[in-house]
Amino acid sequence: MRILITAGGTREYIDPVRFISNASSGRMGYALVRAALRAGHKVTLITAPTGQRPPKGAKVVEVETAAQMFESLKKHFEKCDCLIMAAAVSDYTPTRTAKTKIKKSNKSLVLKLKPTADILKWAGKHKRKKQIVVGFALEDRDLRQNAEIKLKEKNLDMIIANTSAAIGAGKSTVQIKTPDHKWLRFLQATKATVARQIIREVESISG
Repeated sequence: MRILITAGGTREYIDPVRFISNASSGRMGYALVRAALRAGHKVTLITAPTGQRPPKGAKVVEVETAAQMFESLKKHFEKCDCLIMAAAVSDYTPTRTAKTKIKKSNKSLVLKLKPTADILKWAGKHKRKKQIVVGFALEDRDLRQNAEIKLKEKNLDMIIANTSAAIGAGKSTVQIKTPDHKWLRFLQATKATVARQIIREVESISG
């Protein structure tokens, strides 16, 4: 299969040196790349900045912002058999970016933010027949309920749900759901273990 994977946390710039981001380490996305390569698939990785080393054998596209990730994904989406959206894409971005560094002063600084494009929803809407779209849901309450809503509303083929405890952790509890099957739960599993299971589930869906 040709698998497109996104990873890392996007950066939304306030000025040339400051940005809004999140705590994503990119480890899950990179584990997925390694698992897919070992299973014999062709992989394209679209990655926001991380401290991870890109796995050998994957085509790597580096981006920073949510908008850049969206543009890159649209270029590669049509040719992939499966998209796994593991990146932590910023939900908001500044309405304007200062062209020069904002100087510190005694006055309060107010930032106006606007929503970023919903990349996963776009992919679910534009996927072709037999094309697989996989998303992640990071929830701090009503985990399964919110994840199932996301699975349905964004027309996904699989959702991987976990809590904020998974961020940067070596092991975490992860739950996987497809539309026609019950939840699969993995207690305190490594990201490598979860990645292998996700790739197996993708292969099962593809037939």
